[in-house]
Amino acid sequence: MNLSRNFLRIAPLLSLSVALALAQTPATPPPVPAVPTGVAPAKKPAKSEWVFSLLPKSFQKNPQIELTVITEMTELGKKQPLASPTAPVYYSAHSSGYHQMGQVSAGEHTLKPEDVERLLGRALATNGFLPATPPAHPPTLIIFYTWGSHSLLMEGDEDNPVLSAEQIARNLLDRAALVGGVKFSQEMLKLFQEADDQATLNRVPPPDPTGAVPPIQPILGDAQMEFLNPINRFRQADPKNDFLVEQFTNDVYYVVASAYDYASINAKAKRLYWRTRMTVGAQGVSQEQTLPTLIVSAAPFFGKEMTEPEILSKRAVPEGQVEIGTPTVVETPAVAPAETKAIKP
Repeated sequence: MNLSRNFLRIAPLLSLSVALALAQTPATPPPVPAVPTGVAPAKKPAKSEWVFSLLPKSFQKNPQIELTVITEMTELGKKQPLASPTAPVYYSAHSSGYHQMGQVSAGEHTLKPEDVERLLGRALATNGFLPATPPAHPPTLIIFYTWGSHSLLMEGDEDNPVLSAEQIARNLLDRAALVGGVKFSQEMLKLFQEADDQATLNRVPPPDPTGAVPPIQPILGDAQMEFLNPINRFRQADPKNDFLVEQFTNDVYYVVASAYDYASINAKAKRLYWRTRMTVGAQGVSQEQTLPTLIVSAAPFFGKEMTEPEILSKRAVPEGQVEIGTPTVVETPAVAPAETKAIKP
C-alpha cells in the first residue's frame, strides 16, 4: 500500500481558508478540497474482504479488478419520478469527451467514443433510462458523460520539487470525489486538517545554531504520531475506508455521467438531477480491458440515490466476453461459482 511521495512530503498544509476555497471551486469532475501531511500507510486488516493475488494484474489473463460507484442526487433530482423498465425516462446523451487528468501519459489508449456511448446506453436501460425518440418520446433528461484517466502528479526531480501544495491538493481530492463522491472528499478534507493540526502542535523550532539553547524534543515520537494520525485511524476503522483511501491515492480510470433537466439546457444555470461516478484502479490493466466492465457493473446505480460508494470486485471480463460492438455479454456455461461479488461495508 504505497502512497505517492508527493502525498507524504507536503508540509505544511494549505491554510484552512485556502482549503475551503478549493472545496467550493467548480471542477469537472466535481469540487475538490485540500491535502494531508505526513500520512503513513495504514496496515492491512488481518482479514480482508478483497481478493489479492501475488501475480501482477498485467500478467493475468482475466484479472480481478476493484470498482467504485457512487450516485449523488440533488434535492431537485430527489423530487423526480424514479425511472424503471415499466416507467421509463427518456434522455438525450451528449459526450463531453475523453480526458486525461493529472500526469498525462502519451501512450494511453482508450475505448472508441461510439463504444462508450453503446455501453452507457445499455447500462442506463437497465434502470429504465431510454434514448428519446421524439415526437412519441421526447427527452426529459440530458445526460452528459465523460471518461478517461486520473493520475497522481509526480515530481520530475524529487530534489528540486516544482509542484505546489495547491496543485497536489487539487489532484488528490478531485480523485477522492471521483472515488467516493463529494461527501467523502469533504470528510477527507476534515481529516487532513486534523492531521495538519496534530503535526503543527508536535512541531518544534529549529535548533539554536549557537548551541546556547538545548534542542527541544517533540512531544510525540514518529510511532505515536502514526498511531494517532486521523487518516490512519480512519483507514484502520473499516476495510472499506482503507480501500477507498487506497483507491484515490493511486491512479484510476473513470467514467462520469451527469443528468440534467432537459428543459434547462439553454438556461444560464442547468438544473442537475443526479451524477454517477465510476472508477477502477489503473494498476496493471488498461482502459480497453476495464472500462466495459466498469460501465456495465454500474447499471443498477444510475439515477438511484446512494448514501455511500459501492465497491465491487469483479473479473475484467465477467462470466463470458463483453462484445463492445453490440454491446452484449456472450454467456459461457457455468462450471464454478460466479467470480463476481459485491463488497459490503
